[in-house]
Amino acid sequence: MKNLLFPRQFQVVGWLLFVPAIFLGIYSYYFTPLTGTGALEIILNDAAIIGTTAGAIFIVCSKEKHEDEMIRSIRLASLLKALYVYAAILILSVLFINGGYFLVFMIFNLVLLPLIYVVVFRLEIYRYNKMCEDEE
Repeated sequence: MKNLLFPRQFQVVGWLLFVPAIFLGIYSYYFTPLTGTGALEIILNDAAIIGTTAGAIFIVCSKEKHEDEMIRSIRLASLLKALYVYAAILILSVLFINGGYFLVFMIFNLVLLPLIYVVVFRLEIYRYNKMCEDEE
């Protein structure tokens, strides 16, 4: 099977994109009006969404220090878990959120899947590394 992962250095680039983009998105949400008309608002929103998504892709799709079959298995399992969580959140939001709040949630929903994937993947890698340390 062909390896389509980025080199390990992309993980650092991903974190450098991901973290500021999350803070930019939070700032944009709380400190700029959600009218969609101002150029600055459009630029901030686009930068937050693109930065979060690209950063998440670079973080998760770059090689680990020791890339093996177990890491590939963790990648696949994390993607599946993230997809399940994402689908559950989306279904619950459709059922329980209405009106303008639903539109706001859909904006957050644009970056929710990569965000959940990064969290689940890093948590699973942490658990795997801790388990390996305990066995030694």
